[in-house]
Amino acid sequence: MNTMTAKATPDTAAGTRESGEIRLVGVTKKFGNAYAVESIDLTIPHGSYCCLLGPSGCGKTTILRMIAGHETPTSGEIFIGEDMVVGKPPVERGTAMMFQSYALFPHLSILDNVAFYLKMRNVGKEERRGKALEMLERVQLDHLKDRMPAQLSGGQQQRVALARSLITNPKVLLLDEPLSALDEFLRLKMRGELKSLQDELGITFVHVTHTQPEAIALADMVVVMDTGRIDQADNANTIYNRPKTPYVARFMGGQNVLTGTVESNAGGAGTLKSEAGSTFEVKLNDSSATVGSKLSIAVRRDQVTIRRGDEASSVGANSIAGIVEATEYQGSYVKVTLRAEGDEFVANVSDRAFFAEPVETGDPVVATWNPEDIHVLSKVDTGGAGDSYLDGGH
Repeated sequence: MNTMTAKATPDTAAGTRESGEIRLVGVTKKFGNAYAVESIDLTIPHGSYCCLLGPSGCGKTTILRMIAGHETPTSGEIFIGEDMVVGKPPVERGTAMMFQSYALFPHLSILDNVAFYLKMRNVGKEERRGKALEMLERVQLDHLKDRMPAQLSGGQQQRVALARSLITNPKVLLLDEPLSALDEFLRLKMRGELKSLQDELGITFVHVTHTQPEAIALADMVVVMDTGRIDQADNANTIYNRPKTPYVARFMGGQNVLTGTVESNAGGAGTLKSEAGSTFEVKLNDSSATVGSKLSIAVRRDQVTIRRGDEASSVGANSIAGIVEATEYQGSYVKVTLRAEGDEFVANVSDRAFFAEPVETGDPVVATWNPEDIHVLSKVDTGGAGDSYLDGGH
């Protein structure tokens, strides 16, 4: 089971908030004969900001909907705090869900939109409007309380949707791609506000996204999913810098993956050789890395340097030769994409270094990195399904 240590969280005005820890135990969801998620074990600590990350169709939104009570697992158990919530309606789970579309009522004022869930719980008009105004003050929109949703910007509508979700004082807030409808400037601004609000409230946030930088910026815990299973769950720094699998290394966008056969392993100092003949010197801590076995390694894009070179020429250890396929100026760096080792290999070169010695499409180059910048993966890359784990499984 994937677990992490919860960060300290503040108490609410009414005392210590009931635990918003979420535990999924053997959770499977099938639609017909197809698995949306399969045998998921996951613990999300109370008070953490967790991002479920993965491509479309990987099962992340299905997990969110099962936690909320909008879908029922085919098998397995879901706990919120000490309560097993499978079979309970959403209103009894202590959760609130913020949808991608925001789903604001166009015929109601902002104040009445925020107060709506309290109205459904038969809270008196004066009381619910008072609480709604307090929540609008928290998201800094109390001055717009009488406006209609169509009179607000996208960022303001998102804040209203947040206020409406939080007015019931949930233990867990569930967010389904809440930033996807915003432009880039607003997205960056609102993700900062989301994180600040979560820190202030101290409740558990579970945020579904397919955007890697969003997850890295927001999350205490990142859960990377692939075709209904969890590939890795850990803090953002570990996910980005120490991925376990080739899938996570590639999906997070910052790593190159290379594979070689172990030629030597002397006291943890190992040498790999790729099928193309390149040599990689790596530190090996895994006793199963015997001579003749295969290993995959990852190298961060921003730790690669490139120089002009003849593709046919000899290159040293921890270097590969390739041909430039594309260059993309990113402001502070230039993304240089090579065709090397029969695959795509990317170097993020600082703008100063690149423009001092620029390269163009079609140029032969050599990419080089330091041995200490190599991370050995626990899974051997075989280019798709059937990849094997060094430790025998997840």
